[in-house]
Amino acid sequence: MNTGKNKILILAHSFPQHENDYRGRFILDYVEDHPETDFHIVAPFRGKSFETKIGSAFIHYFNWDHDYLAGRRVYQPATLFVTLKLLFGFFLNAKKLLKKYDFEKIFACWAVPAGFSAYFLKKLCKINYDVWLLGTDVNKFINFPFVLPETLKNADRIYSNSNRLSEIVTNKISGLNIEILPTRSSLPSPVTPENLLKIDKNNVSVAFVGRLEEVKGFDFYLKIAEKVKKERRDVAFFAFGDGSMRNSAASAQEKELISWAGEISLPELSYYADFIDILCITSRSESMPVVFWEFHKKSKILSFPVGDIPLYSEPDNICKNVDEFVRKISDFRKSF
Repeated sequence: MNTGKNKILILAHSFPQHENDYRGRFILDYVEDHPETDFHIVAPFRGKSFETKIGSAFIHYFNWDHDYLAGRRVYQPATLFVTLKLLFGFFLNAKKLLKKYDFEKIFACWAVPAGFSAYFLKKLCKINYDVWLLGTDVNKFINFPFVLPETLKNADRIYSNSNRLSEIVTNKISGLNIEILPTRSSLPSPVTPENLLKIDKNNVSVAFVGRLEEVKGFDFYLKIAEKVKKERRDVAFFAFGDGSMRNSAASAQEKELISWAGEISLPELSYYADFIDILCITSRSESMPVVFWEFHKKSKILSFPVGDIPLYSEPDNICKNVDEFVRKISDFRKSF
């Protein structure tokens, strides 16, 4: 259907697989913030290829039989194989769509693998592209030869979701002009979860929200919970999300260290957010996490000094190590 609007093709390797999947949700927020443009999104889907529509975006999923890049070590052969396979997946599926639609440009979410695919599409299909730097692409590939420099130097425009990420890139690669485009988002109206976790409103409720991965510091969060519970019995720890450390989450739940909800919908997360006193961001590296904006008006946020978080936080809410998290949570007094 020809709507008369400009068309942009988005490439994104981390994109929702179902309504409870948080990955890449901010891309859909970006789409809805630009109603003047028709967006088509190419993304991998576990187990099958199909097309659908989410909101105003046209989604073109291609079959994918591997886990996500998150948590993988970049120099391992398996990681390089998966990254190359994603590159080809984006290239081949985007090329088909370029023959079918008249796109103004490509918008690559993450410089690798999407941006690197866009680089080859520009060379071979003569279409320009923009790149949105989002954290893992830079943190994993900043010291990798050729890939980031060529991808960024050939882009029309480069965006970064944080000042810190922009600094990392410009300190390594000269001659780039990077604009800040935050991944801000807000939670929708709350819906009561079907399998409701028990919440005692008299307790202090602490939460981890996001992928259960080492890079997100879920292991740190479990250490914090263990130490705080030795000092206070009126603090409850919750985890919302899934990932490669799900066995650790299940084990911690059996030991009654945490209550783990797994992946839940955003309206359900919004329900819990109204009862969360403290959100912990324990990532080993970040740019500017979406969850910060989702919770910054609802909860106290304690975080490691990663990415741009210190720019938007009170100094006392920044923790240099696990023990500082423990002390600040142990000292927290709930106001009724």
